[in-house]
Amino acid sequence: MTRFSIARKGQTRQRQRGVSIIGWLAILLLIGSAAMLVVRLAPHYIDFETIVSIVNALPANEVHTMDKATIRESLLKRFLINNIRDLNVNKVVDIDRRRETTVLTVHYERREHLVYNVDLVLTFYRQFEFQ
Repeated sequence: MTRFSIARKGQTRQRQRGVSIIGWLAILLLIGSAAMLVVRLAPHYIDFETIVSIVNALPANEVHTMDKATIRESLLKRFLINNIRDLNVNKVVDIDRRRETTVLTVHYERREHLVYNVDLVLTFYRQFEFQ
């Protein structure tokens, strides 16, 4: 070993003491971005799961015999009870009558603004079949 290689080892050990300020800022930026995404997107997923539970709570043996207006009215009341006020039942839920079954389709999109001109589009879709 030469004299220069020994000196360099000592210098690099003194320099490698942990994460730099720029490193910490990058870590905080990543954590902040992830937290912002969770805070902005979680309510939409919670609303969708609430809508799914609302449709599942409909009386399965009666849905096929109910008329469309009664189904929509029942869903509207349940939407209001569960504080889903920004979605219109007529636009979100499609009711398709078939000979043996009734199919309810929940399909909608939500847009969430992130930064400047960047938006996220969330698409929710689920089909329910009642006999």
